[in-house]
Amino acid sequence: MQRISFGLSTLALLVAGALPAASDTLAAEIWEEWQAQATLSGQTVTATATPTDTGLVLTNFTTTFEEEDVMVQGIMDRIEMVENADGTLSVAFSDLYSMVISFEVGVNDPRANIELLMEHENLDVTVSGDAGARSYVYTADRILVTDGRIWGGDGPPPTIDLEMEMTGLASTYDITGTGAEGDVMRFSSTGSAEQFSMVLDVLPPPGEEGRLKAGMTATGIEGTSAGTILSLATLNQFEGQVPPGLELSGTTSYGGVAFEMAFEDPSENFAVAYSNDGGRIGFDFSETSLSYDIAATGMRTRISAADLPVPIDVSVGSSELQFSVPLAADDAPQDVTARIAYQDMTMSDAIWGMFDPGGAIPRDPASVILDATGQVLVLVDLLGLDPETMAAPPGELRALTVNEMRVAVGGAELTGTADMTFAPNQPMPMPVGSADLQLSGGNALLDALIAGGLVPAEQGAFVRGAANAFARPGATPDTLESTIEFGADGSITANGLPLQ
Repeated sequence: MQRISFGLSTLALLVAGALPAASDTLAAEIWEEWQAQATLSGQTVTATATPTDTGLVLTNFTTTFEEEDVMVQGIMDRIEMVENADGTLSVAFSDLYSMVISFEVGVNDPRANIELLMEHENLDVTVSGDAGARSYVYTADRILVTDGRIWGGDGPPPTIDLEMEMTGLASTYDITGTGAEGDVMRFSSTGSAEQFSMVLDVLPPPGEEGRLKAGMTATGIEGTSAGTILSLATLNQFEGQVPPGLELSGTTSYGGVAFEMAFEDPSENFAVAYSNDGGRIGFDFSETSLSYDIAATGMRTRISAADLPVPIDVSVGSSELQFSVPLAADDAPQDVTARIAYQDMTMSDAIWGMFDPGGAIPRDPASVILDATGQVLVLVDLLGLDPETMAAPPGELRALTVNEMRVAVGGAELTGTADMTFAPNQPMPMPVGSADLQLSGGNALLDALIAGGLVPAEQGAFVRGAANAFARPGATPDTLESTIEFGADGSITANGLPLQ
């Protein structure tokens, strides 16, 4: 998709720009660069270029990309480039851009074709800078993508109604380097949009049943991205691997998201609704490491289906998923990090009633948090690893620190920390170190489970006895504490009592 998207990026270099610099930017140079960048990404860009007193006019602007059985072609009637007195270049586009995705369905069937139409309101693009250091600034009041024609294939096509709209767009896009040998091209961008919305309605071909409807909105969108631009030849040379020098990173934040989807059919149906009050998505990827950072607040999810006894209705106050892992082999241990946090989770009374109709369990919001850091010795490059030929583990765990651990449910809370190391060359990693655990409200929750008939009394007594045997009372009522020690000789103790 990265290479296919060049048709749209060439259209306005649509997520494009940077503040204009006072330097000569000639229309003919930009047109040559667009063609060179298209070739770099495996595409063909053609147009009739007509010089004018103020720059250049491109008519019948066409981009074409083919890979295996898929072809993507974009067409725009006119692009006008005007050279400004301050050394910048203004680019104006026709109101309509058409993109057709064509692919094979069957060996003897006609190719299937799906057309998407893009329209804009007050699209303004300014280019500045010198060759090897171009900057683009892009603003638009509105970008609208709708469905066009659907034809070909092995029978009547489905009916698809699609509308995607983005309003209040502003972005910058910088490109450095020329792509020549030894001159790596890089990009960086920032962008924002007031709102994004999407509506989709799909009906099957005549004679078939079912209907899919979906809708989405997002507000207050802001993002940044950066990375290297590699040629198609380089990507093909390292097919199935990450080419040396590839780097991609990005962050996106938003003020809120709402999503709904429903499928209707005489035999079955389901509906999903999700919303939140804002969040972020971030990633950083290269041949040596990978990291993700995903978070959201105020999440609400509702799922209903014909085969569900009650709708699934769940809310989460906040969620986080973060991790960072090394991918390349190294002689020294490398850092790893991970954090998973779901806080203030609640369920509807209908769900609670399925397994606790008497309300024995306190229905306090539940939370699960695990925050850990560590070190691993990576023995082989993980991206080039073939699991079928792997004769030994690809790495060794050398250290693990649990910075925060918290599980809260039914009025009880378990917290803890840990710090452990692991010796080299162990078939099964054996820790050396300690873990500190604290449990509050455990006895009250156990009493509630027994009273509600969810846990037999004799099993509850066994659990209570085992907890009291290996834990010591805490400073406040109904609290237990325990220190688990892992010895270098393989011993495990809890508050000095041997567990192994």
